[in-house]
Amino acid sequence: MKSKGILIVGHGSKSSDAVREFEQMVAYTSRQTDEFIVKGAHMELAKPNIPETVESLVAAGVTDIRVLPYFLYTGNHIKQDIPEILDEVKQKYPQVTFRFGKALGFEPRIADILLLKAGEAEVI
Repeated sequence: MKSKGILIVGHGSKSSDAVREFEQMVAYTSRQTDEFIVKGAHMELAKPNIPETVESLVAAGVTDIRVLPYFLYTGNHIKQDIPEILDEVKQKYPQVTFRFGKALGFEPRIADILLLKAGEAEVI
């Protein structure tokens, strides 16, 4: 049984397309590792939310959760909202170690993706 988990936190959206793309990223990330159980959660507007997903990870035997925000920038959701949610969740699971990662932020590899997308841009 894996004792380490990754919780990828997306913003959440009312758009089913956006939720589906997020779920694709979570599933792809999960396939890339044998070390972690990987699950996704939405901060708002979609399910599952952070507390529900933490509960699922803990039920699977995870005792070390890496919370990774799938956000570009270190805005208020990263500085305030997600940490507040995690503070509440940590009270419920004192036996679990939580680690909070950083937003994607400045990452040179993202420039490569932007240039790829520039080549795929369509006339509107």
